[in-house]
Amino acid sequence: MSKFLKTTLAAVTVLALPAQAVAQSASPQCLAPGEVRALTTFAMPSVLTGLITNCGPTLGTSSFMATRGQNLVTSYAAGKDAAWPSARKAFFRLADSGKPGDKDMANAVAKMPDAALQPFVEGMIASMIGAKLKPGQCVMADKLMRLLAPLPPENTAELVSTIVELVDADKKAAAGGLSFCK
Repeated sequence: MSKFLKTTLAAVTVLALPAQAVAQSASPQCLAPGEVRALTTFAMPSVLTGLITNCGPTLGTSSFMATRGQNLVTSYAAGKDAAWPSARKAFFRLADSGKPGDKDMANAVAKMPDAALQPFVEGMIASMIGAKLKPGQCVMADKLMRLLAPLPPENTAELVSTIVELVDADKKAAAGGLSFCK
């Protein structure tokens, strides 16, 4: 699996959790497939926005991102609010590594009102994509967006969940990994 796809899947499924919090967890938290779908549904508009922001200038005006990317963001954003309650719960389950400092931070962030927390998480996701994406990967990102565009957002969320489940089955929740609850 390409580094770009791994980065995108990580951003989508983990909602830009600090990697250190998950990696230091003695026993990685698991998520049910429905929780991964909720995380994906919530995160996709931010992931796509991060891709457009970071790749748009290098791809030119005829790229999919330039011509139809914002329409794709809008179509994914339609389900974001409904997915937030489940995505929020899954996010905090993943954030709780059991370490005192991490637990305190997670508790403090959990007390934030949704009106403040949601944009904060969305911004983290978009900036994480920008930080991990290499300029040479933008052509592939544009192609992936074009290929995903005909799918309903629900199908994309199911596809990402299935891919993450396949990767999980292969890695068996290695340190710092995301695992599915069985």
